[in-house]
Amino acid sequence: MQHPEAERSPQVCLTVLIPAAVEDRAVDWLLSHDDWQIEFSVHSVAARGPLVHLALSEERVQGFAQRVELKLIIARARLDALIHAFETLLAGVDGGYWVLPVERFSAFGKAAAQ
Repeated sequence: MQHPEAERSPQVCLTVLIPAAVEDRAVDWLLSHDDWQIEFSVHSVAARGPLVHLALSEERVQGFAQRVELKLIIARARLDALIHAFETLLAGVDGGYWVLPVERFSAFGKAAAQ
């Protein structure tokens, strides 16, 4: 059951976890869709869990996999369309995603907000 506050949040944070080999594919798609007004960042992470398959012997020895994490802030109303686009774009890719509500979204200065 979702918390009532989460229902009122107009924006969500979609976190996408993918192999570094497909980072360019995802970032290029995001850059080509400026009209979606998606704020995003890209991070290299050491990942482990149900969304991560330890395919390489080095990953199995270390116990985690090197992945890319994309954090995307998007209007809740566009979330399903974005997930569908990413499911198509990343079909067959070893990765996944999760969604969290965004309590606040703002800029520190006028220049950043423009």
